[in-house]
Amino acid sequence: MSNSDKYPILMRLMHWLVGLLILGIISAGWYMTGLEDSVSYKYDIYHWHKSFGMLVLFLLFARLVIRWASRVPPLPDTMPGYQKKLGVLVHWLLYLFMFLVPLSGFMMSNAGGRDVPFFNLTIPGFMEKNPELAGRLHDIHVVIPYVLLGIVVVHILAALKHRYFDKPEHDVLRRML
Repeated sequence: MSNSDKYPILMRLMHWLVGLLILGIISAGWYMTGLEDSVSYKYDIYHWHKSFGMLVLFLLFARLVIRWASRVPPLPDTMPGYQKKLGVLVHWLLYLFMFLVPLSGFMMSNAGGRDVPFFNLTIPGFMEKNPELAGRLHDIHVVIPYVLLGIVVVHILAALKHRYFDKPEHDVLRRML
């Protein structure tokens, strides 16, 4: 495989960094919400969960700019058209939910009257306190990470299928390694 068949190095680094961040943030979300309020470090985890969530949102915008400015290697000509279309759909769904999950958390905090930290900074809110809206956004923010995780699983399984069960030229995973 030539370097022209691979994604540019910056895109590959962003792919793996954001992927690991997302898995870590979702894991931290499950962990922190399962803790009793009496656990001394519970709200420290909330701080880091929100900070890294905002980082994912910022990195998503950077990633989209890098993708727009970079040459994305085409999928193999011999790959069936429906698989190419499904691959494009899954990628855009990943981008959509990488945006919606942290945005819903940010808006939930805003509507709940809580600050959104970005490590040692505070991101200013843009919404009035609205407990009813905060509750609805909470419900959304609890559910859509599962949707994102499901799309990530489909993405991973498709890459593994192409690597281990398809023709060698369909191995799209090596373009990201």
